[in-house]
Amino acid sequence: MNPHKVNKKITIIRSAVGSLPSITLIQQLKKRGIRVIGLDSDPLSVGFYFCDKSYVVPKGNDPNFLKKLLKICKIEKPDMIIPGPEEEILTITKNKEIFEKQNILIFSPNYEIVKICTDKLRTHQKFQEFKIPVPKIFKKQIDYPCIIKPRSGSGGENVFVAKNKEELKFYSKKIKNSITTEFLKGEEFSVDVLADMDGNAISIIPRKRIHTESGISTKGQVVDDGEIINYCKNITKFFKLIGPSCIQCFKKNKSIKFIEINNRFGGGSSLSFKADHTIITNIIRIAKHKKPLKSKGFISGLYMLRYYDEVFLDKNKMISLREKV
Repeated sequence: MNPHKVNKKITIIRSAVGSLPSITLIQQLKKRGIRVIGLDSDPLSVGFYFCDKSYVVPKGNDPNFLKKLLKICKIEKPDMIIPGPEEEILTITKNKEIFEKQNILIFSPNYEIVKICTDKLRTHQKFQEFKIPVPKIFKKQIDYPCIIKPRSGSGGENVFVAKNKEELKFYSKKIKNSITTEFLKGEEFSVDVLADMDGNAISIIPRKRIHTESGISTKGQVVDDGEIINYCKNITKFFKLIGPSCIQCFKKNKSIKFIEINNRFGGGSSLSFKADHTIITNIIRIAKHKKPLKSKGFISGLYMLRYYDEVFLDKNKMISLREKV
């Protein structure tokens, strides 16, 4: 029997509400009658302005994060949690059973899968195991230019191009636990995937990253690339991904190489929400324990051009947006 009352308004907790894709997601959910509870570790998160209620929480790797989240769940009684940063996803999925006992859906893969996806080296190894094309990882003999980056992390932070041995040595001192990979040329793609609770891809939208700032797409275009879509369908199945994922790859002519999986909506996923309206619909249907609809496809060729906007609040209004727990 469905544990939710018929007349109960669906409530979704969304964390990291100050991130770029969160605002569009919150707005789209609220347009469809969903009550959205926002979480962020930043007390000045702009996302608080758009949510029905908001809470400042510790960062996901803080020992108090889980305790705070469980208190919020007791107050708000959410139907679903859509976590954002890797640290939060790891903590929440590790304790998935606690939330499931309260009939709260965690819209993310299982903990063991998340651990692999947050480790770029382990993801690379899994890609190879599943016959997914990947760039070379260098150990001794290195071809320049090359990429040096941390095994964990997102948003392009601490990712550097080393043009020679001296630069590589310099950057390696700045990054703990790094990997060095082939420098990929060609077009860069972020592929937004939405998967159901059984790990079946129900929406796959490749986005060409035309221009980025701090690792986030500010200009992008939806591209109907059957080969990328087919690979991402298989990746979703092989990794047993659940909920939103952002799979990244490079394509040059007929060569495609995949570099990572993020278990969250990508920074430019607003474009995918616009290109495929079933994404928001299916998030809500899954939160209601209903079978998701089959996507009818997406608007190929659709562009996204981003600009900054502002919210102005006085001190009292800003304080009033944040609940205490």
